[in-house]
Amino acid sequence: MTTQQVTGKLCTTGPKGYMEVPLATTCEDGTQTEVKTNSTFTVSTQSVGIYAERQTLRSAWISSKTGLIYAAIINNGIVRATLPISSRTSGASGCSDMVVLNNIVLNPGDQLMVETFA
Repeated sequence: MTTQQVTGKLCTTGPKGYMEVPLATTCEDGTQTEVKTNSTFTVSTQSVGIYAERQTLRSAWISSKTGLIYAAIINNGIVRATLPISSRTSGASGCSDMVVLNNIVLNPGDQLMVETFA
């Protein structure tokens, strides 16, 4: 199994105004992993439901070097929203924001879960 860096961004609106949530986590291929905030920008890594509490999810992008099987916001085993995914396989650096079809309000306990493949 190999490991990959999963990066991305969630774009939200709400009580804190417009807010972009930077994401970065190292994941092992074939394992469901929670993607947390990028500590370079957010001081410490946090779940998306804690960092963007009460914010409405509007758009996002999630990317890895070779590929993602899925990316979803999950709370207590229930999928609340699926997120657009992209690959950087051909040297691209990711993509631009894509609309999230189910605009949910993020709550504590919400986790961004992904699974990668080589």
